[in-house]
Amino acid sequence: MEHWKEQWCALLPPNVGEVLKRLDDDAPLLEIRLRRDAPMELVFDRADRIVYGNNAAPMTSGDDLRELCARLQEFSAYAWENERRDGFLTVHGCRVGLSGRMVRTERGVLGFSNVSGVNIRIVREVIDCAKPLLPMLSDGGGLLSALLISPPGCGKTTLLRDLVRIASDGRHGIKAKRVGVADERFELCGASDGSIPFDLGTRTDVLSGITKSDAALRIVATLSPQVLAMDELNTVADAAAVTEAAGKGVTVLATAPGRSWESARKRPFLRRLFQDRIFDRYVILSGIGTCAEVLDADGRRIDRTV
Repeated sequence: MEHWKEQWCALLPPNVGEVLKRLDDDAPLLEIRLRRDAPMELVFDRADRIVYGNNAAPMTSGDDLRELCARLQEFSAYAWENERRDGFLTVHGCRVGLSGRMVRTERGVLGFSNVSGVNIRIVREVIDCAKPLLPMLSDGGGLLSALLISPPGCGKTTLLRDLVRIASDGRHGIKAKRVGVADERFELCGASDGSIPFDLGTRTDVLSGITKSDAALRIVATLSPQVLAMDELNTVADAAAVTEAAGKGVTVLATAPGRSWESARKRPFLRRLFQDRIFDRYVILSGIGTCAEVLDADGRRIDRTV
């Protein structure tokens, strides 16, 4: 996977790219926030930094943002047509949030009449970040079905991606399995052109560009996976697809937003998954790459050092 600087510095306005090039390659940058007629905000894991242009001028203008959006459209035509109504795009595997004025088109679809802000969430591949959790997430050499729960930006997608790789390659005492990835927004595989820049393992098949629920059902029906991975369960249809896969003996690895086991369990579309004990394990992340606890199917903490 290319370093984020190689992916983004050429895409962004020149003055922004020059600032970013001067950052250390291993700087813990999480987000690049650009706003119309305003300074740039760089969000790191422990602090934020505000960066002005020359002579304390704004870093980006409305024209800069329009030109940036035009370049992003070239990289992700599907995303521009199908994702911008949701307020974000996916480029280089990174979620790009948009702010501004939204309007309905003649077809009744929401879109942006202008964009006043762009937030780029930097994605990194962290190989073996899931390794310390494997004793609690496996049994007899096979991964157990697990739901990774955390607020946004705490690394649950990164952790899921590493679990997929470990299951697919059969590493660290885990038996190799066929893995199917339902990647609606290209965030797990990292590209919308059919390639897989991220390392998802040698036995992994990815279906992307359609809803997670549709992708999951198609994967189960046609690709005979032993493990199914889904990022960000958000709808009743997503939950139904998980139930369908689990009912056919497929191990399910998934993520969902939430601050705790209790908060996730109270979400209407997830409630039935908890009641039916679809997941054997729940991993609660409390910060960037920080595992607060691992729970069993009944919500009881597993007492083992992580």
